[in-house]
Amino acid sequence: MLLGLDVGGTFTDAVIIDGHRVVASAKRRTTKDNLMQGIGEALDAILQHCDTTNIDQVTLSTTVVTNTIVEEKEQVIDLFVVTGPGRNVDDIFPVNPIYLQGYTDHRGIVVERTPTNVVRHIAEMVQSLSGTDLAAISAKFGVRNPQEELSITEVLKDKYNTISSGSLLSGSLNFPRRTISAYFNSAVTPVFTVFKKNVEDALSVRNIKAPLHILKADGGSLPMEHMVSRPVETAFTGPAATVLGLSALGAIGEEHTVALDIGGTTTDISLWKQGRPLMTKNGVSIREYPSAVRSFAVTSVGIGGESVVRIVDGEITVGPERVGPSVALGGVEPTLGDALIVLGYASYGKVGLAERAMEVLANRLNASTKGDTTQTHQQLAEDITASGVAQSIVNKALQTIQHGIDEVVRAENKRPIYVVADIVNPDVFVPAQIVVVGGTAPSLGPSIGKYMDLPITIPENAAVANAIGAALALSTIELTVHVDTKRRLLVIPELGIKQQTCTLKRVEQVVERAKEALSEEALRLGLGKDQDIEVISIEDFPVVEGWQSMERLITVKVQLAAGVKQYVE
Repeated sequence: MLLGLDVGGTFTDAVIIDGHRVVASAKRRTTKDNLMQGIGEALDAILQHCDTTNIDQVTLSTTVVTNTIVEEKEQVIDLFVVTGPGRNVDDIFPVNPIYLQGYTDHRGIVVERTPTNVVRHIAEMVQSLSGTDLAAISAKFGVRNPQEELSITEVLKDKYNTISSGSLLSGSLNFPRRTISAYFNSAVTPVFTVFKKNVEDALSVRNIKAPLHILKADGGSLPMEHMVSRPVETAFTGPAATVLGLSALGAIGEEHTVALDIGGTTTDISLWKQGRPLMTKNGVSIREYPSAVRSFAVTSVGIGGESVVRIVDGEITVGPERVGPSVALGGVEPTLGDALIVLGYASYGKVGLAERAMEVLANRLNASTKGDTTQTHQQLAEDITASGVAQSIVNKALQTIQHGIDEVVRAENKRPIYVVADIVNPDVFVPAQIVVVGGTAPSLGPSIGKYMDLPITIPENAAVANAIGAALALSTIELTVHVDTKRRLLVIPELGIKQQTCTLKRVEQVVERAKEALSEEALRLGLGKDQDIEVISIEDFPVVEGWQSMERLITVKVQLAAGVKQYVE
């Protein structure tokens, strides 16, 4: 059996899956001040009739890293960079970096070494001011030769408890993105470490001894102990869990599909082509900073079941703020959920309280209307009813969701085209259907289909799709192999490997070497042996000297294919 947990912004969901069936599920409120309370309540709910010795794996999707970053509660970081010649980068990182002497060129040649004695002295001065034991190091072109980053890390390890290296987190050629990833990786390590221990303790108390995995933003999972060194990759796992849940529920098909996850606070929008979700081109943005963290292309709009409803200047507003539960559930301000209850689309909580909330809004609107001298006699005579207000609220929510979908589709169809085949045969995204999951899916989903005049699918177990996705996530890791054929140099930056006796000359050979390295690393981490390996990207550049192309720079990125272990019925 597999146990999945998804800690969302409003609710914490838990499921137990046996074979192809969801045998237990629960939805409990996320307790933001103490996440473990909500997690514990969800676990206790699904474990009532379950023998914990039969649980083979626990996989968790959590907002703990996302919230830390979004709320700007990360720890102080000493950020060391080796930029060499080029522009000043003060304005592109979350903090002003400490510049270190040295330079590695685009070929991976160390033109100027970083003096270790100077690094040690600078670190002492910097740390005396910051008082932190967290650091990050990133060198331009470090992915072509990680030696300088590794040397600096060796010097700093006696002074800092946590040091994140840009090239070990990502093998991609984008110095700012790698640096930002390294910065946030160190910044969230303390909170992630505490969270890890708390989850492990919660499982231990309940006699759950199964391996604990955690979801990554790219839709894969890794054992929790391995993620301690790269917690930044657990940011935005909620959208990843959604995508995996949609895959597991088998509701997408081959048509161009818009998928919606309607939670308590937001609606997450993802686009699917030929049954596959779209990914971000270079990496997800963390706050306003572009990172190297690979993730699904998911956009959020501020509409959820508990989006607060207010009257501003005589007009109804819905979201994006959430202040608490619906009035029907004891909340103090009316929500979209209250409107859905009044219209008969949802059936939870106390209907009378929801109706009263709508009546209060109607009275306010009627008062503002009668004070408006521009209204006609007919308009003045027609008082707004509670159900009329509820319908207006739902319509406002539908408008916001449609606008969000339109913007996402427009952005996809305007994206740069890099492949000739896409120019010859452009695949314009035109939505053919909508699939809706999340706690608010059953109550709002049908209205979305009617509003947009598109077929709508709400799969069984839609309310806990994210937890299902977490439970069934395949393990993934990625590696980058860079080969300079002239210098006979092979570099695998994520592993800190540098070989200067490489004989590989062709792209096909580098691809095979990358697959071998990935298989070896997967075996070392105890991951699945039979999992497919996906080639993410191939770069093949000629080295021109004397007007002749004699050698090549080849970069191949591979990963254990993301996806789900099985479908659920």
